[in-house]
Amino acid sequence: MTTRIRRMIARTMFAGAIVLSADAHGQAQSVTDGRQPLDVARILAARYPTTASMSYIPAVAWGGSLRLAALTGEARWLEKPREDMAPFLVGEQPTITEPHVLTRLAGHLAFSDLARPAEGRDGDERAGGLARSAADLILPHEVDEVIRFGRGWTDDMFMATSLLAREAARTGDVRYAAAIGPLLTTYAGRLQRPDGLFVHAVDGPYAWGRGNGFAALGLVEALTHLPASWSDREEVLEIYRHQMSALAEHQSDDGSWRQVVDEPTSYRELTVTALAVTAMARGVRMGWLDSTAFLPIIERGWQAVLSRVAEDGTLLDVCASTGAGTTLEYYLERPIVNGADDRGGALVLLAALEMEELGPSLSRR
Repeated sequence: MTTRIRRMIARTMFAGAIVLSADAHGQAQSVTDGRQPLDVARILAARYPTTASMSYIPAVAWGGSLRLAALTGEARWLEKPREDMAPFLVGEQPTITEPHVLTRLAGHLAFSDLARPAEGRDGDERAGGLARSAADLILPHEVDEVIRFGRGWTDDMFMATSLLAREAARTGDVRYAAAIGPLLTTYAGRLQRPDGLFVHAVDGPYAWGRGNGFAALGLVEALTHLPASWSDREEVLEIYRHQMSALAEHQSDDGSWRQVVDEPTSYRELTVTALAVTAMARGVRMGWLDSTAFLPIIERGWQAVLSRVAEDGTLLDVCASTGAGTTLEYYLERPIVNGADDRGGALVLLAALEMEELGPSLSRR
């Protein structure tokens, strides 16, 4: 059975699952009608991650739950991340294991979040020590080294920057900010095409969707956490804006982005859509992007996200784990996850939180 046929079957089943209620006249109504970003965020924070491990995937979900607690004042959203992270905090499980892999070390981003005081909670010193140890570990050691343990994929732009930028802001250690600029600009020099899209890797020269999302999120994490005086800000901002303009040109008619962004035969994929919405929404909120141009794009993207998130937090059209591939067919034929998925749930949670914080801009339209 081909990927395309499997996806068609899954979409039919998913559509049946989300049309569950009826109005007074007996007409079916989708349960997605009227859901607000916080509604979606609460569903996802309650469900994800299903597996507590040292990886960026649960860390993004844990960080999202901490942020949800601060946004809403609802302390219950602190419970799951604290419970999941406790074995690492007390030393029952190590946070750093060999061989060192950047996607695992990026899991410390949530420990950096937990270490910073926020509304309703104090900072956790144990978490801060773990985060700083991981940040120190990935700093380049050699003159010609950009980042340690990287693979040369766009993924590295997010995995390293998400931790280093947080630790730069939290500790004031100038080494972290100093490493981020060369990382992002070097990767952009290698992987960003003249049209603004990123290819996944030098040996994976295709505009993979989530790979573009990782690049975008790495850029916005640096721009968010580092100060206005950061020496590489203007260059990174230019790289970011160039990519956002390129992504805007490739938005599908239903508001989503595709598994291979510029390949019209590839399927519409959830995680790239969530990440594009996240990067653009933050850009408008922070004043990096023109709201008149980007708000309609963001709103269409968010609707595309909503159409792929069921009331129970199960998801549709999530690309499975993907390394760099040398052929277009490799990316087009990656397995699709339909159902519960920690990666998709975490990344959609990010988008929901960004849409919530963007709310005042949307209401002024």
